[in-house]
Amino acid sequence: MKLCRFGTRGVLGAVAAVVAVTGIGVSQGAGAERQATPVGSIRTTEGFRVELLRSAQEGEGSWISMTFDDSGRIVVGLDDRGLARLTLNESTGEADFELLGHTESLRHVRGVLHAHDSLYVSATNSQGIYRLRDLDGDDQYEDQQRLQSLKYDSRYGHGTNQITLGPDGMIYFVIGNDVVFPDPMEPDSPYREPQNDWLLPSQHDMGQDDRVGYIAKVDPEGKSWTVLAGGFRNQVDVAFNRDGEMFTWDADMEWDVGLPWYRPTRLNHVVSGGEYGWRWGTGKWPSWFPDSLPSTLDTGLSSPTGLVFGHTSRWPERYRDALFMADWQFGRILIVDLVPQGATYSASAGWFLDGGPLNVCDLVFGPDGAMYFITGGRGSQSGLYRVTWVGDGGEGAGATSPSDSPVVSTSQPPVAEAVGGDPDRDPVVARALRRQLETFHRQVDPSSLDLIWDHLGDQDPWLRQAARVALENQPLESWRHRLDEAKDLRAVDMALLAMARVGQSAEQPVVLQRLGAKDWSTLSPDDRLLSLRTAQLTLIRHGMPDPDGQSRLLQTLDPLFPQDGFAANWLLQELLVKLRAPGILARSLDLLEQASTQEEQVQYAKTMTQIETGWDRATAGRVIDWLARARGMSGGKLVETAWQRLRADFEARFNPELKAELVMELARLDEPLPAESLTLLPPRPLVQAWKMGDLIDDVLAVDPAQRSAAAGERALAATACLRCHRIGERGSPTGPDLTHVGKRFDGRALLESILEPSRQLDPKYAESSYLLSDGRVVTGRTVGVSKNQLVIEVEPMTARTLSVDRADIEASLPTTRSPMPEGLLDTLTREEILDLIALLRR
Repeated sequence: MKLCRFGTRGVLGAVAAVVAVTGIGVSQGAGAERQATPVGSIRTTEGFRVELLRSAQEGEGSWISMTFDDSGRIVVGLDDRGLARLTLNESTGEADFELLGHTESLRHVRGVLHAHDSLYVSATNSQGIYRLRDLDGDDQYEDQQRLQSLKYDSRYGHGTNQITLGPDGMIYFVIGNDVVFPDPMEPDSPYREPQNDWLLPSQHDMGQDDRVGYIAKVDPEGKSWTVLAGGFRNQVDVAFNRDGEMFTWDADMEWDVGLPWYRPTRLNHVVSGGEYGWRWGTGKWPSWFPDSLPSTLDTGLSSPTGLVFGHTSRWPERYRDALFMADWQFGRILIVDLVPQGATYSASAGWFLDGGPLNVCDLVFGPDGAMYFITGGRGSQSGLYRVTWVGDGGEGAGATSPSDSPVVSTSQPPVAEAVGGDPDRDPVVARALRRQLETFHRQVDPSSLDLIWDHLGDQDPWLRQAARVALENQPLESWRHRLDEAKDLRAVDMALLAMARVGQSAEQPVVLQRLGAKDWSTLSPDDRLLSLRTAQLTLIRHGMPDPDGQSRLLQTLDPLFPQDGFAANWLLQELLVKLRAPGILARSLDLLEQASTQEEQVQYAKTMTQIETGWDRATAGRVIDWLARARGMSGGKLVETAWQRLRADFEARFNPELKAELVMELARLDEPLPAESLTLLPPRPLVQAWKMGDLIDDVLAVDPAQRSAAAGERALAATACLRCHRIGERGSPTGPDLTHVGKRFDGRALLESILEPSRQLDPKYAESSYLLSDGRVVTGRTVGVSKNQLVIEVEPMTARTLSVDRADIEASLPTTRSPMPEGLLDTLTREEILDLIALLRR
């Protein structure tokens, strides 16, 4: 486990990083033969067989991406640097390994794809996308062309990820939110110039740049870069179904659990111009924003890696339309069934296989129709596995080759010619209509306006969004007059949203006049949200109107607050705070005290911190009472940070005289919370200064089911792991979560991480030391990055941060030693250590 050590911080370079359990690594030093998780420790769906084809050996690295070449061999990207090739040896049932020359300069290869007689490589830490070719026929990739330099300012390792061949023959690059847009990129890209669009930005999010994750479509020569969709956090892979539709699985920020801006891990249907709403910090968009697309399926806590559809498998038909999703954190592969629903799909997920550990990094179907997957990442043990169907019936019949998959066309024929039927009832027609609308995301065509306008008010939100993005791409002067002619009120409302987003300030009075003329009492909940968000966007993008305009807008909105629904109250409260509505503080306090969920309360409180007037002893006392109750909020690591920031922001609203009156009430907030009940054991004597060689053989032989869970709990208490770490609902979120750590790492990795905590440092938890121009040294974990500042967490136990101007930094040095102390196991006996490792592996 990873206990944090806190104490006096040394000079530059002397203080090291917190090592995340999610970053446990295994050294590749000399020793016994390496062994990936045996198939006996893997459960799979009935009718399937799993084979272990190779365990990575000393010097073979950790494997994180894979592709089949045109000779049926597997090329893997290495965690550290370079590429390797695995050749299946059918006579032995194993795979032979060879490092590929000329590839050592490619660092942290998160994506690799063989297509068009080339090997396309996403080398995250080399900050580039490459095309490799074998021009002299020696079976090596001596020709390397850098297709694109992508600046990668890492916050949490969310760089260039996987690469996929689309059914249209184009190359699709999956880019996380630490990477800038390609330069140059096609100026008519359907997704371009994303904005935060926050009406009341939090001061704690200010200064962050506007990077978001995105999907780029590139021609085989790498000359044309088109950004198709964006607003992701760290989507690692994409996959196309048999309809030619694209899907991705986006990662959550698990530290945000329990906060209103938490977005669960989510499966997204990716469409042209799609905005999926991830933004930095507290500014993540909720899925119900009408200018964003919702998730297709929220999948709960997980760590998404590879995706693949089963249409090229030689498996029964039930599995050929299914999507398979690899979850690195929980050591499993999920199976997702997608059902056409209008212009999109509904989805349900289930279990396909899992193991302990089984940290799956990537998966593909091979030319033989079997599934192949690799484990590894963060320096951990890698293995190559094959999954085949051995049940009765189904194998081989009707398997689809990639060339049989439908092509995503860049221009669709008119829907009436393409497919007959009603788009409200026939998903095939609805998808064809959506694609036809999407052609106008890049084309300016006056003849398109009738079709666009006809679907701005469509009952299908995916058609509405496709039409709205198409409308925004047409000159405003070509459609402004339709606002006066249209009879479909929802179409008018969507056009107003488009006008607020892409119009000029001169259009703002039109938007506000239309909003003021509405009969809000007749609006459906969805239409009310649409109009409220439009009101926000016109203020965000075009500034506050003149006093008369502000007064009329306030007159429209003030009687509406509060509403019955959280979403409407979210938008209305922000609007009324921005407009300085009379009595907004008292009404917000009532709403705060009546809110039933923690997330609602935090959102209302966050907005209240921006109310400038009305603070007196009574209103401040009510806020302090809420802060006292909220100290026990549960959730991820950043719940405590959020509480600290809310307290500071509220106190900043209290003038000195009021603060003096409240000194006793505020002091209550500093009283220690009742500590979690931990068994405090007396000091234990030294047993032995344990080393890897003393324990590794016994640890590798441990069967967790045969060890005592109670004894493991006693060993856990003796090492005081829960003072910094959480297992299930117990412990502290200060350090990495140890829940299900055995799904990601084997006994060797767990033991090494305890005995040698500085061997593998995860960037997500790593600290750095900064020498400032005034001579100070600031050491901590970087939690905020902007062009001008760094925000450094200097005290993990209290979440205290310092802001440092980049201009003041004279030198910086990543730490190489973990503050988790060595020797944690030295007071345990051999049997206690084995019980502890078994507990963590359960």
